[in-house]
Amino acid sequence: MSAKIEQFTVAYQTALAEVESLQEMISSNEARTAEIEAKLPAQRSRTASSIRALYIFQQSSPGLLGLILSAENFNDFITTLRYIDTIHERNTNEIAQLASLDDELKSTQAELSLEYEVAAQKQDEALNALEEARLAKRELQQRADAIAAEEAKARAEAVAKARAAIDAAKAQEPKAASEQKPAQEPAAQAAQPTSEAQPAQQQEQPKVEEPKAEEPKPEEPAAQEQEAPQATFTTSSGYTAVVEVPEVEETSVSTEPITSNTTAEESDGWAARIDAYLAGSPLAGYGSTFAAAAATYGVDPRFSPAISCVESGKGAICFRPHNAWGWGNVSWPDWETAIYDHVAGLASGYGGTLTLEGAKMYCPPTYEEWYSSVLAEMNSI
Repeated sequence: MSAKIEQFTVAYQTALAEVESLQEMISSNEARTAEIEAKLPAQRSRTASSIRALYIFQQSSPGLLGLILSAENFNDFITTLRYIDTIHERNTNEIAQLASLDDELKSTQAELSLEYEVAAQKQDEALNALEEARLAKRELQQRADAIAAEEAKARAEAVAKARAAIDAAKAQEPKAASEQKPAQEPAAQAAQPTSEAQPAQQQEQPKVEEPKAEEPKPEEPAAQEQEAPQATFTTSSGYTAVVEVPEVEETSVSTEPITSNTTAEESDGWAARIDAYLAGSPLAGYGSTFAAAAATYGVDPRFSPAISCVESGKGAICFRPHNAWGWGNVSWPDWETAIYDHVAGLASGYGGTLTLEGAKMYCPPTYEEWYSSVLAEMNSI
């Protein structure tokens, strides 16, 4: 469909260029026609005078024999003959000039008429091509809208599944607490004697000085409390990640594309945001590298850092050297090389930003949890 739109657009532009070229020719011929028509009245007048002069000259001029006989010498004969030829040529030229102007006017008018027809035809072709391109664009937009609606629905379902996993993990917390409480009660009861047993002991034993009661040992809440259950999933590289959901815009990704013409101020802004996000991790301080790589390859600058968090805890647990993204079985010599290679891969294979289809390719077993978690991380940068 895109190729079809391009074809119609090229046809429209070509036809439009031809119309413009024809319009220039029409304008030139119209100007020449106006010039000829302006000259014709004066030329017709001169031509009429020339025709009359030739007629009178031919009627009144002696023949060749008369010229010879009337000439006093040969030089006078030649001079008279040249004079007659000059007058004849001048009048004949005026007549020929009129004929030439008439012929040029007719030819120019014929060309002009043909150019009008061709221009009208090219104009129609251009309009038809433009309408075809518009129809193709509308059809493509309708398809894109339908796909976007399906993706939005699928994204919402993915986030909803991730949220359900989190809710299920939270529901296990009260159950764990209730199982722990009965185990502590018998110990507390055994430590305290019953009220019935105390009087009997007081009657049988003589009064003695009671020893000081031992101070109760302070409780150790850190040892007794259990961590709240968390929903987790396993990435393709084997890393266990915590399921996250975005707080806002659950069904869409708010992309902020960065390109090679990004200003230094914009790039520095992204570098600072990414550095703040990666603070305290092995990738800390590489915000400018992420921003520069994103500008080079036209990728959302949040995409790669967010994946590093989901796949390795921002580089804390890498299954290959300097591979913080669960990226195949690749190892890199340093973080800068790794960042550039990963961002380049996101540009060529995943469209440069987070999509549900990309999530299915990146983390097939648990793509819904992966998508939701990466989206949440991107929105936090």
